[in-house]
Amino acid sequence: MFARVSLVLLSAALYGAASPAHGGGPLAWIALCPLLFACVSTTPARAAGLGLLFGLAGTVAVAWWFPGMLQRYFDVPAPAAWLALLAVGATADGVPNAFFGAWLAWSARRGGVTPFAVGVAFALGEFLRSHGPLSNPYGLIGYSLHGSIFAQAADLAGPLGLGALVAAVNAAIGAALFPELARGRPGRAALATALLVLAVAGYGALRLTEHFGDGQPLRVAAVQGAVERGVHWDRSQRAANLTRYLELNGEAARGAPELVFWPEFAVDFYLAEDTPERARLVQGVRAGGADVVLGASRYAFAAERTLYFNSVFVIDRSGAVGSPGYDKQRLVPFSEYAPFGGFLRSDSAVYSPGREPRLLDTHAGRVGAFVCAEALYPDVARGLVRAGAEILANPSNDYWFGAPQPFSEQLAAASFRAIENRRALVRATSTGITAFVDPHGRISARSAGSGPEVISAEIERSRAVTPFQYLGDAGVAVLCLAGVASSHFVRRRSPRGGETHET
Repeated sequence: MFARVSLVLLSAALYGAASPAHGGGPLAWIALCPLLFACVSTTPARAAGLGLLFGLAGTVAVAWWFPGMLQRYFDVPAPAAWLALLAVGATADGVPNAFFGAWLAWSARRGGVTPFAVGVAFALGEFLRSHGPLSNPYGLIGYSLHGSIFAQAADLAGPLGLGALVAAVNAAIGAALFPELARGRPGRAALATALLVLAVAGYGALRLTEHFGDGQPLRVAAVQGAVERGVHWDRSQRAANLTRYLELNGEAARGAPELVFWPEFAVDFYLAEDTPERARLVQGVRAGGADVVLGASRYAFAAERTLYFNSVFVIDRSGAVGSPGYDKQRLVPFSEYAPFGGFLRSDSAVYSPGREPRLLDTHAGRVGAFVCAEALYPDVARGLVRAGAEILANPSNDYWFGAPQPFSEQLAAASFRAIENRRALVRATSTGITAFVDPHGRISARSAGSGPEVISAEIERSRAVTPFQYLGDAGVAVLCLAGVASSHFVRRRSPRGGETHET
């Protein structure tokens, strides 16, 4: 059993190294092989335990920075912070992988599975951990293909489909040593998988030659205020913080942009209230001569209580504040809302979720803004595009990460939203990486560091329609479920495999 545990831990280490933050993307093609070896050579019950261990260790490998974040920003003691990470790994990540491991072992004992079936089953596990009660879509294996030709297939099947491809290749490689992964036909499995990889690569090459855009290019800018967390919510610093953003907006105005993007929570006052800060903001935007998309809180009254929203607004070049703006739909548990009421909640857990994908109408086009960690949820951006968004924006507030690696992970995930919908994407952050992403997921411009900065680029509006806009994660999951089911009804041509025993 020690050997199998070692194999699972090796898989978790390779899985972490394959993340975009570490630049080891090619490792993803072999990262799951040790896990597959371990699971098909044992009983379903033990394979379930190995799958749970992989989910737990894989979570640590990609989110090792998480306990430090909890310590710095929520004053959580180190042991409790690590327990929180392990709890996420054991539940949101561990349980789906436990089912995957048990299914692998069960299938191997019944005569083996094809790499295709392994791929779609793994993707189903990723769907479960992305859409469960405490969803954790961070670090899906498909994101390891960021920047590769294969990433272009995200407009067909999103990150789940790419994850299925990666897992299938792992299974085909593993079949050379474990025939249970290919129903005794490793050569045929390898050929079929190679043809699939070539087809996806060919599709990617074709999509890279296509142009997605309508009308004349638009000159746009994004500002990175670099206002630290402790200063941002300090009322005594409110005037200075606003001054910084207005100065950066003035710097952006020198390039004559049509649209300027500010980060999430760029201002810490309510735009619906007639205050001196609001007057300064409106005057500054008017002086810049461009529409500004920015993040701010808002409130509304309902049933004798006040609801607060994490929102995005547009202030047009004349100084008019658009209403009602977009309200963040997927809130971060414990940080933005309290799933357990008064237990384990932070002072900022006061927000209510938005109920619909509202767009921001600007002179440059219709903007679909999804906020910060909503970049990890493909269906949020998809809903905005289906509502008519021609440009995507991801205003973010990344100072809470406390480490550079998650900056890269978030940007990579957001880039897939551009590919899935074939829309230009603007990511304006308070710190971290502010960037422009083209409809092919390529970074056309990005900030140099975490300090105050303005970046500019030309983008185009797009009304392109993609298969993923119709399917979404749920549609891909249904196809994967059908693939798993069909694999068990296809008549095997090879003799029934024997029982696999512990050694």
